[in-house]
Amino acid sequence: MKRAIFLLLSITFFLSARMFAGDKPIEVRAVRINNPPQIDGILDEDVWKATEPAKDFIQRDPDEGISASEPTEIRVLYDDDALYFGCMFYDSEPDKIVARLTRRDNEIESDFGSIRIDSYHDNQTGYEFTFNPAGVKVDILQYDDANREDESWDPVWELQTKITPQGWSAEVKIPFRILRYRSDSADTTDNVWGINFLRTISRKQESDRWAFTPKSQNGFISRFGHLVGLKNLPAPKHFELMPFVTAKQSYDPARDEMARQIKFAPNAGIDLKYGISSNFTLDATINPDFGQVEADPAVLNLSTFETFYPEKRPFFIEGTQILHFTTFGGDFGPGMFYSRRVGRALSFDEVDVPTKGRIEKFPQTTTILGAAKLTGKTSDGLSIGLLEAFTEEEKATVSDSANKQSDQVLEPFAHYNIIRLKQDILGNSNVGMIITSVEKNSRYPAFTNGYDWNVKLDENTYLLDGFLAFSHRTTRDGESRTGSAGKIHFGKVAGEHWLWSLSSDFTSKRYNINDVGFFFRPNDFGGNGSVTYKEDVPAEVVRYHDIGFSLHERRNFDGVNLSRESRLSSELLFTNYWRIEGEVGVDIGMYDDRETRGNGLYRKPRNYRTGLSLETDERNDVVFYMDQKFVWDSKFKKQVESEIAVSLKPLSWMEWDFEYVYQYVKNQEAWFESIIVGDFEKSIFADRSTIEHNFTLRSTITFTRDITLQFYSQVFLAKVHHNNYRQLVGTSNFESPDHFSPEDQNEQSLNTNIVLRWEYLLGSTLYLVWSQARSNEKEDYFDSFKDDIDDTFRVPPTNILLLKASYWFSI
Repeated sequence: MKRAIFLLLSITFFLSARMFAGDKPIEVRAVRINNPPQIDGILDEDVWKATEPAKDFIQRDPDEGISASEPTEIRVLYDDDALYFGCMFYDSEPDKIVARLTRRDNEIESDFGSIRIDSYHDNQTGYEFTFNPAGVKVDILQYDDANREDESWDPVWELQTKITPQGWSAEVKIPFRILRYRSDSADTTDNVWGINFLRTISRKQESDRWAFTPKSQNGFISRFGHLVGLKNLPAPKHFELMPFVTAKQSYDPARDEMARQIKFAPNAGIDLKYGISSNFTLDATINPDFGQVEADPAVLNLSTFETFYPEKRPFFIEGTQILHFTTFGGDFGPGMFYSRRVGRALSFDEVDVPTKGRIEKFPQTTTILGAAKLTGKTSDGLSIGLLEAFTEEEKATVSDSANKQSDQVLEPFAHYNIIRLKQDILGNSNVGMIITSVEKNSRYPAFTNGYDWNVKLDENTYLLDGFLAFSHRTTRDGESRTGSAGKIHFGKVAGEHWLWSLSSDFTSKRYNINDVGFFFRPNDFGGNGSVTYKEDVPAEVVRYHDIGFSLHERRNFDGVNLSRESRLSSELLFTNYWRIEGEVGVDIGMYDDRETRGNGLYRKPRNYRTGLSLETDERNDVVFYMDQKFVWDSKFKKQVESEIAVSLKPLSWMEWDFEYVYQYVKNQEAWFESIIVGDFEKSIFADRSTIEHNFTLRSTITFTRDITLQFYSQVFLAKVHHNNYRQLVGTSNFESPDHFSPEDQNEQSLNTNIVLRWEYLLGSTLYLVWSQARSNEKEDYFDSFKDDIDDTFRVPPTNILLLKASYWFSI
């Protein structure tokens, strides 16, 4: 592994001599005005006529590199308060403009215009303001040269659009207070920001850019054009307040361990945002409420790994471009800071109920008393993120058979701290560090720190990234445990045809960041290599295709081979915009060191898989998606997974999305339970079969741009059957057990959320939410599908009705 790291660093230093020089970017000039235009979507004010527009857009699709099929002109104005954009999207067939009405931030199939601003001019961070002819807003904060983004960013800005005989037009007002820019931008010099404009013409599947980048090249924000003419910019110290009140009525049905409960819980809190300067902002929340957030989906997890759920709470999503520290996951996957640890959900399984006792009081979640974060970027390119959060001690009250009550602490009072730094280097690259700590009453504090790097070379053609992390925690008996983990990746990420990558990573035996972060397992290391050939020049039948091959091997630090996997995958996009993806793979790794739950190694069978998916043209009012996978191994296992999804757009203001996933696994050799035989613990294995049905329905009905109704419902059925029990001897031999307790599982659940959202004033919102949850468990694996569905709806539900009102004002 050391030799591989040395080789990667040597290649990096060799390529660093070929850093991006680039041609001079195109420019558009902003004109200062004294009287701002009326934001009505009509470009009839004289101030618009005094500006030179950004024009001459270039196609990226369907015909890369040629002029856009329809002209576009975008003009820029500014005053002491805001930037103003006057957009004219000409169209020779205005009756064919696709103007769908939907909720904010929903990027449905439609015509779109988009303004992208790099106000830091750091070639990495971009503010996206996208809109369609119906006036739907999409605002996204992009970072790492747009490789990652934060869709939860919802600033207050103004937009009006209008469809005309010449096409469609838009007027946009973007206040300076929602942008972050260098503090020296407030002087009298002519400041330069990065900027780009994009346009989508739905019926033609055409995407146009003002500052154009060929598909064979990498980078997006780093290739923006320039916005010039900005002088005497304000240095706003704005102050935004959003107090809110909630009224919550809940109905919890009787359970075996708890009587029926009816509760009314009024609440109030406040969110605030203080612009300390033009490039630093303090966000804080006191007693936050996230009752409008969609519930997590039900899953069947029979593995040795914790289920990862993505963050959905707005306060913890905003600012992730600075706070997030990725380790082995994707953009918002596992990392050094897993915000779901703060204010975590609690489970009935955590309560120790006495024999013949009951739960008298149970908190559903851990209360967040308050949280604050400071984020921003200095003029020297140093990004700073600080976060502190406090959560309340949560107790469950139980009673015993004599009706004597006592309290059990489920979650102690806790204090979370995050410090994150990232320094820009080499144009649009960065290096950074993070420090975290968690302190809980009656427990030793836990600490982590890490260092990461993201270096782009040779005009963004090559990427070197990775991290090195350390953890320190103390067990309840006072034993100190320190661990480490790291990863280094180097690859060619741009080019006309060939792409490749090499990576190596490890986690030590005592690495553990799960007090505040998330990782799946310690004690392993491995390497991965991949090569991909792509062709994105359209042909007669296929518009785009690629084929890739990868190898991945893992071992633990005892020298045990855990995985030896190879994978071949391909994607084809046809000229009718139907898409096909397929893969085949095999894992011939030798052992699993976790399946026995601590009782030694298990010699696992060879594993094979194949899959194929098909998606139809997204422009249609009915879009189908189908995916079929087959998995089998060298012993008895057979697995089938089928997915069907349908998206319906019967009206321009209505969407329905239905998804059904079916999974059947037969005779998978798997751990069942551990038993004591003499002085030793032994693992009992069985042939495990599972059946899962997962129905998900989502809908958005948009009455106006400010009033939407969202519907979400999931029906999840999962059952597990075991047979042919046997005791593991050594790593691969079995014998009949002396004792075991066979059992099956059959679980059903139904989760439903209906959210009525009304932005009754700019930035101020009213939510009316109804949530219902049903869950049932039994042991009848061989019950019919109809019986399982019937049982799901027979269970008494938990109902929650929530009214939440917030009011935004800015000082």
